[in-house]
Amino acid sequence: MTIKAPVSGQLTSLDAEYGQSITPGTRIGQIDVLSGFKVQADIDEHYISRVFTGLRGDFPLAGKTYELEVKKIYSQVTAGRFQVDMEFVGEVPEGIRRGQTLQVRLALSAETTALLLPRGGFYQQTGGNWIFKVDQSGNKAYRVDIQLGRQSPDYYEVLGGLQEGDKVVTSSYENYGTMEELVIKGEGGGS
Repeated sequence: MTIKAPVSGQLTSLDAEYGQSITPGTRIGQIDVLSGFKVQADIDEHYISRVFTGLRGDFPLAGKTYELEVKKIYSQVTAGRFQVDMEFVGEVPEGIRRGQTLQVRLALSAETTALLLPRGGFYQQTGGNWIFKVDQSGNKAYRVDIQLGRQSPDYYEVLGGLQEGDKVVTSSYENYGTMEELVIKGEGGGS
């Protein structure tokens, strides 16, 4: 029997058994094209309106950063996620393998410099309108009004009320009631 593949590449799987009857057009194996790779990404449906063909992203691998570009968008949402196909722009990393997981960062907007605040339990009680800011002595924290902007799974963007280097309490405020000031005690009775 002679089997002809539609493309040239490396045979990475073969699902055929000795004596098996195979009809023309039946898929019996997988061929990886070695001249190029594509990356398939799952993205939260929240971002579906902001992802477009040509959008660029990057990821670090082995101490270098590689760039990708969105080539195709699958708009069907499954389990709160949609898929895109991405192709490498420029250099393709050596040693990359089929099925390898990558953490790709997409540039959904122009890069900006921002003051970031880690997400924390404080938000449930304050709605992001205020936070306890630690004074210079480190012994007290005062309630200050803040303005938050965009957010990611890990951070809030601070638009006002805090400066770079300010220390704040981000844990839950559930037990603080309507307090305006917190006294901070470290191990041994004070800091």
